[in-house]
Amino acid sequence: MVRRHTEMDVAQRWRRVVAFVRRQPRDIWEGGWHALLRKILMTLDIILAVPLVFAARLLRPFVLIRFAGLPMQGIGHLATDMELVLCRRDAGLYGRTLDLFCIGMPVCNQQLTRMWQRTVHVSRFARTAERVNRWLPGGWRNRIPFDGEPSDTHGLFAMTTPHLSFIPEEQRQGTDALRRLSVPEGQPFICFHARDLAYYVEKSRRLDLYLNSDIQTYRLAVEALAQRGYVLFRMGAVVQRPLVTHNPRIIDYASIARTDFLDIFLPAHCRFYLGDASGLHNVPLIFRRPIAIVNHSSLEYTVSWNPYDLFIPKKLWLRLERRLMTFREILGSGAGRFARDHQYAEMGLELINNTPEEIAALALEMDARLNGTWQPTAEDEELQRRFWEIFRSCTRVYASAPWRVHRRIGAEFLRQHQALLEERTTPQPTLVCAS
Repeated sequence: MVRRHTEMDVAQRWRRVVAFVRRQPRDIWEGGWHALLRKILMTLDIILAVPLVFAARLLRPFVLIRFAGLPMQGIGHLATDMELVLCRRDAGLYGRTLDLFCIGMPVCNQQLTRMWQRTVHVSRFARTAERVNRWLPGGWRNRIPFDGEPSDTHGLFAMTTPHLSFIPEEQRQGTDALRRLSVPEGQPFICFHARDLAYYVEKSRRLDLYLNSDIQTYRLAVEALAQRGYVLFRMGAVVQRPLVTHNPRIIDYASIARTDFLDIFLPAHCRFYLGDASGLHNVPLIFRRPIAIVNHSSLEYTVSWNPYDLFIPKKLWLRLERRLMTFREILGSGAGRFARDHQYAEMGLELINNTPEEIAALALEMDARLNGTWQPTAEDEELQRRFWEIFRSCTRVYASAPWRVHRRIGAEFLRQHQALLEERTTPQPTLVCAS
């Protein structure tokens, strides 16, 4: 089986090379002299890259030279994938390495890309070397290993400081922007966000709706936080509709003042982040800011690394049985790993978003914890213990890696939904806890 997969990989690689070669004359015919000049320069790059790639492989016993493009799939990947690779490299998990990056297109955030350019080795030539390394068999060790689902399984975020920082000019730019938004210097602020349909329509991406939620359900929470003296910024690159509020402390930044720069500066300096688990929450995460996640859908991937982090999940409703799935059923059935709408539909599941009261309770718990005024009861600790016991025993991802779990599930959510911690008296064949 291994040999067959290897043969398939080699065949697929050569098909790509042949398709690439056949495409060149057509591109030149359509693009004229400019295309021809570009192809000549690309050919020279490839000729120069081949010996570099071979040299990188010969030097493996001494130093591992690796190539990759910056992960531009979205702001979440560009943030966390890069931070995890650097944390693992600094911890010596890869051995001695020299990493060379190139910038892919399109750029999902100019400011974050600019900051990575200051931090890692970025070169146009690395793009060609990365391509040649993929073309030639045996180059997997010279690829920078970006995870599809980035997870800090070694707990490195909690033990390290951020790799990114703002230069003095950017700090002044951020301070000036806050002043223009009527936020005085030193005023604590909170970022909150709900991903809706508008972003993926604008970006022409796959329309998986399971991550979506309604920003209006945050109003109870942000109004309560505003009463405590905070300024609150509604985040989002593209939003479906404005946030309806008359409170001057609640700023609909996504609708009136959004920039690539502030998309990074605000989450990096916020008191804490309140929002769903879409890509933006990775920005405060890499700057080690506390995050309170609501409407979390992929329960199995809820582990985190900041001891202040909190979350509450969406509930899953079994349509045929007209009941909620328990945590054990969600994790044991694989529903805790679903990442497509059709997966929920095929199992007959309906996702139930968190209520305004649940979101507000989590936000106020986070604020109390950061202020040092949170006092958990014995019942709260017992409910937490029961949840994480289920999580550890039923989570396939947890069993395969040395997870360091710091995040806590919201106390009020567990108080109100203790039935989700119970066992089912009649076992369901498709909903059995994985051993």
